[in-house]
Amino acid sequence: MSQQYLRLELLEGSMQEKEMKYYSLIDKVYSKKNLLKAYHRVNSNRGAPGIDGVTVKSFGEKLLEEIERLSEEIKSGEYMPMPLRRVEIPKADGKTRQLGIPTVRDRVVQQSLKEILEPIFEERFHPSSYGYRKGRNAWQAVEKAKAFASKYGLCNVVELDLSKCFDTLDHEKIIDSVAERVSDGKILKLIRAMLKSGVMEDGVWKGNRKLAVHRVV
Repeated sequence: MSQQYLRLELLEGSMQEKEMKYYSLIDKVYSKKNLLKAYHRVNSNRGAPGIDGVTVKSFGEKLLEEIERLSEEIKSGEYMPMPLRRVEIPKADGKTRQLGIPTVRDRVVQQSLKEILEPIFEERFHPSSYGYRKGRNAWQAVEKAKAFASKYGLCNVVELDLSKCFDTLDHEKIIDSVAERVSDGKILKLIRAMLKSGVMEDGVWKGNRKLAVHRVV
């Protein structure tokens, strides 16, 4: 089954029955074909290496070997994501924003998982939601806001920014939300492991139940 066909099948199932549950998805995540596709997406995004220092390029030099290893680890349940590498980037107000950089191998697994889960949950998102959604961008959000302003005669714009939003997300609530549609325990275990992987700061591992979910796929 092609990956494009699989995504369409999942999306159609989601559209036809919004409360439909999916019971066996892990085999699609560890599919070598899907992992290869995920690598090429990660490769196109480039990005910095994680704590292991492995670059996208060096991972690609042993691509088939790495994909084989990842597939077997996920299939056997032995796969464990590495901690994130903490980096800080400057903000316009002079402060810094903390990000966590996953390893390339972990980004490949995340992307493979995203390819399977995205069609399932896409139709549940609010039509005015534009963040981190395929085929949507900030410019479309601006146009939607302009349309609302015109329709309702609005003159003021309020910008809201939730302080440390990702830092305070409850992981168990995230898992419970996913479990409403996905009953594959191995998928839920994989997501939980990603959320709990922690972060390395100055050589020290730090973990928290509500650790920031700054994932760079």
